[in-house]
Amino acid sequence: MDRQLQIGLIGCGGISNHHLPNILNTKQMRLMATMDVVEDAARERAEQAEAAYFTTDLEKILSDDEISAVLICSTHDTHAELAIACLEAGKPVFCEKPLAMTMEDARRIQETVHKTGLPLMSGWWFKHSPVTKRLREVIRQPRFVLFTCRVPPGPKISSDPYGRGGLLDTAGYNLHWIWYVMRSQPVEIYAQGMDGKPTSTSTISIRFENGGIGTSIYSDLGTGGILPKHYAEVQAGDVSAATLRFGNLVFDGTDEPGIDENRYHNGFDEEMEMFASLCIDGGKSPMDAWEASIPTLIFEKAVESMRTGKPVPVDVEKEFYIPDGILTSSIASFGDN
Repeated sequence: MDRQLQIGLIGCGGISNHHLPNILNTKQMRLMATMDVVEDAARERAEQAEAAYFTTDLEKILSDDEISAVLICSTHDTHAELAIACLEAGKPVFCEKPLAMTMEDARRIQETVHKTGLPLMSGWWFKHSPVTKRLREVIRQPRFVLFTCRVPPGPKISSDPYGRGGLLDTAGYNLHWIWYVMRSQPVEIYAQGMDGKPTSTSTISIRFENGGIGTSIYSDLGTGGILPKHYAEVQAGDVSAATLRFGNLVFDGTDEPGIDENRYHNGFDEEMEMFASLCIDGGKSPMDAWEASIPTLIFEKAVESMRTGKPVPVDVEKEFYIPDGILTSSIASFGDN
């Protein structure tokens, strides 16, 4: 592959605007074309990046041999079909989160990645934060992980767990981060929504194979006024840690240094460089189609639990597409791939 990727951007809404500076600042990338069903949105992104063209026709992106990779930033419910279409057209894919809304779609994407052999990376970027990396260096085996996320109600927030701005779309970060930090596979999910129904506002309790417990708390009813949008704490007995919106990291019970100050988007801003390196130099994806589906798996079981009022068992090996009968290293090693 050429040393510079010619990128096709699919979906030119809000999240694409956050990625655009990082595309332009990545020397191994050039934004070749933009596509959106809303022509004015595609035109605006193309003009901002001085792209060669914009279009409302997906097929034009898929059939353009000069486009060497795609960035999918469309609405969350279109991600799976677009990712599969792009892979089948021979294009490496960076797909914003969530990669898939159901495990059925997740397995289809995983199978397509396996059959095409093409790179795919997705966007649960809290994994790449310096705060997360430092925490996992010091606390290797937690017993309890708490992750909370609070947002005020608004037109971009949905009480429907499957909706745009709903539970998976907004709080999937909680679910991936808990799994990644716990370093163990989930074996049981118990969740509660509002009024005894599946809702975005929820508590999700995750029991892990190592005996640990993770708790995700998400509310779309207000910010609370004291804690920031994201707050997380990790407890391992003698040692514990906490972070306020990934802006810092404080340890207790150890002399190991934490992080006094961290810019929130550290990790997100490096994703385009990671993707370029994956496509050009090869290697393992920093967030492949299997790891990116962990939030979908936990979410799907949580919705079932909210609906039935009962704990739901989880068997990871039965949930994923498993090439050649072997669980992928990204899942088996808890993202240390």
